[in-house]
Amino acid sequence: MSRVILRDGKVAEIRRAHDNDRDRRLVRELFANASPESLYYRFFHMIREVSDDVLKTMLTDDGHTALSLICLAGGKAIGIGTYVRQDEACAEVALLVDDRLQGRGIGTLLLEQLAQVAWQYGIRRFEATVLSDNQKMLTVFHASGFESSRRRTSDVYELTLPLAETERTRALQDTREKMATAASLMPFFQPKTVAVVGASRDPRRLGHLLFRHILDGEFGGTVYPVNPSAGSVAGVHAYPDLVNVPEAVDLAIVVVPAWQIQSVIEDCIRAGVRAVVITSAGFSESGPEGLALEQSVLERLRGAGVRLIGPNCLGLVATAPEIQFNGSFAPSMPLFGSMAIASQSGALGIAILDAVSRSGIGVSSFCSTGNKADVSSNDLLLYWEDDVQTRMIALYLESFGNPRKFSRIARRVTRKKPVLVVKGARTAEGIQVSRARTAALSGQDITVEALFRQTGIIRLDNLQEVFDVALFLNFAPLLRGKRIAVVTNTAGGAVMTADALGRLGLEFVGPPIDLGFEALPQGYREVLPHVLRDPNVDGVMVLFSPVGLSEEDAVSAAVVEAVESVRAEWTAAGEPEKPVVANFLTTGESRIRTIGTDNCTIPVYPYPEQAALSLAKVAEYADYLQNPPGHIPDIEGLDCNEARSLIRLWLELTNSAVDLVTKLPARQCLDVMNVIGMPIAESTQPISDDGFSGQEDFCIHIRVTSHPLFGPTLHAHLDTPLNPQQGAFCDVTMYPDEWSNTSAFLAREARSTKLIPLTDVDAADCVLQVFTRTTQDEPLQNFSQYHASLVEGMLRLSRLVDEVPEIHSLSLQMEGFGGKLQVRQCDMEVHLPA
Repeated sequence: MSRVILRDGKVAEIRRAHDNDRDRRLVRELFANASPESLYYRFFHMIREVSDDVLKTMLTDDGHTALSLICLAGGKAIGIGTYVRQDEACAEVALLVDDRLQGRGIGTLLLEQLAQVAWQYGIRRFEATVLSDNQKMLTVFHASGFESSRRRTSDVYELTLPLAETERTRALQDTREKMATAASLMPFFQPKTVAVVGASRDPRRLGHLLFRHILDGEFGGTVYPVNPSAGSVAGVHAYPDLVNVPEAVDLAIVVVPAWQIQSVIEDCIRAGVRAVVITSAGFSESGPEGLALEQSVLERLRGAGVRLIGPNCLGLVATAPEIQFNGSFAPSMPLFGSMAIASQSGALGIAILDAVSRSGIGVSSFCSTGNKADVSSNDLLLYWEDDVQTRMIALYLESFGNPRKFSRIARRVTRKKPVLVVKGARTAEGIQVSRARTAALSGQDITVEALFRQTGIIRLDNLQEVFDVALFLNFAPLLRGKRIAVVTNTAGGAVMTADALGRLGLEFVGPPIDLGFEALPQGYREVLPHVLRDPNVDGVMVLFSPVGLSEEDAVSAAVVEAVESVRAEWTAAGEPEKPVVANFLTTGESRIRTIGTDNCTIPVYPYPEQAALSLAKVAEYADYLQNPPGHIPDIEGLDCNEARSLIRLWLELTNSAVDLVTKLPARQCLDVMNVIGMPIAESTQPISDDGFSGQEDFCIHIRVTSHPLFGPTLHAHLDTPLNPQQGAFCDVTMYPDEWSNTSAFLAREARSTKLIPLTDVDAADCVLQVFTRTTQDEPLQNFSQYHASLVEGMLRLSRLVDEVPEIHSLSLQMEGFGGKLQVRQCDMEVHLPA
């Protein structure tokens, strides 16, 4: 069963239809409510009711011969999609959607999910017969994005839809998903009417605090307290239940004990509430009984098309002046601004709200996701992607609900606005604590790192780093390079700064300009413009250690004046600005802050290491933006269908659901995919005990594993004969066969790890990482002559594994010799998908 969001933001579910009394009744009701025209379009003749034989075929759910997916909302079937297999590769597909709900994307969603299931069963294309005047259904097939072909005979169209995903299908699916998800979250962040269920008259109770926060935040809509035992709360007339509230409620915030939740949820459904936030604990984080309760609540809300944040969360905030909604336990409304925040930990989230406000960084909206039973970080990213108020996003995560989806969304969002992430549960100990507290699944950190690198996420180790980098992004322009100059009045501070810049991969432009302790304001005012105008400098760090009680204000004014004057020059010339950050080693409160005016605001850090780290993280992000976004290219000579046929035939011949394929079939698949751009030849070089023949330039090891959380993941590392003259090295990294050994996996570091599917940029980066010892080194000798073949080989492997779900793992060793690549060893583990 999967949740889907319709174009109007309503939530529905799609699941397999089964041949049982309940589903027969649901499907009969769907057809009984269909118009004669819709029935004629579906069956090509007039019918009064669906026969038992048709129902039996329609409700076959084995997937191999036939399958139906049913779309449910409000306990009723609102659409059904069916495929019936015609031969090994082809199935006929048909759809029917409730007349009253047509135009909301239900048919397209059914078709997409049918295609995904059919692909798992080896079906490569759909065929459909559509009457020529059935324009709605023709539109559904066209809008799906599948590269359909159609042939008209008489008054019908015969359509053929290859099921392999293309860039067009992915783009259309992404657009539909983004628009629908954003619409579904509007009642949370733009509510007009809010009800607090459990609002108490006792000022010590959480229900009272939350209700008071909404009032004190000067909410732009109407808020109703719901309490069956109180006539009023905080001077506002109270209502015994949601059904008695005098107007339609957009958002209900539920602050009652877990044992009272189910009756409140029934009230929400009866009252037509559009969205629900549950702050209460006692759900999946507390054990099996709590998990069962959470699933029951979610099922009821999804069935009614209602979205849920929580449970076990601390609420949400929207700061837009026309909304001013503090529906959280944060004691005050944060500063209005452009940073959106989501936190899996509610307490940490509220601490973040307080810290960013004190630093002068404004917030657009905030959400404590809690157990993420429904609304997740992925949903919030989709909402904030096109939110005009949000220019920066910060996330605290302990787990990924759907990492592949997160990757797809984040690649797109980070191109528009920076996304800062602190990932908790990074160690084996942290994972254990996280599981105990939130029932969260966490992935191996090396794979998480690969995910963030591929998607342009700015990964940070702690909350202080979030504040540091957010301050930079909020007030300073992006870096255009990594060359940093230092202007200082303290030699010791310059040494610490140079060390920090070098450690973090930035280029220190030395020597530092030391102004000493004489006439400091004038010194900064005169020197800074010259440094900023230097074409060999991309950014400047200003260090200042006061020697007089009143000197700091004068130096601050001088620094701002100097930067303002040069920025005016850049603006007049149409040139990009360069960032300036400062470190004031003062004896006062150690916190980040700013100096300057609205036209020129400069971030100030209490320690030089904080300023250097902010520069480094922003430089990495700017470098990511300067590279092309990448795409999954269409490659000639790539036949996933033939490779898949070979594997399925092998499984049938061996009569085994799981089998280690011998070299011959594995090599045949690689040959079909033309993995390295040439026919694959067996290596003829004799191999010594250390794994080398003594003649090859290198041996590259590629392993693709099916991670239970992240899906197919590619790892690559390099072995080279140890040759100090070449600066070569021997990397004997091995990868565990079992992903369950988390601590063992974390103890090893792959040379390059990438999540599949790879874009062309991912593949090139993977090869570069494999052939480079550190980020500061040039690639190994003989690298360039193999580069193009290896990149194409990575892309072909990625497509093979991504489009052939029968492949469970793949291990490949290739050696480079004389400018050519040869396969030394290849093994695949294959199985039939569940």
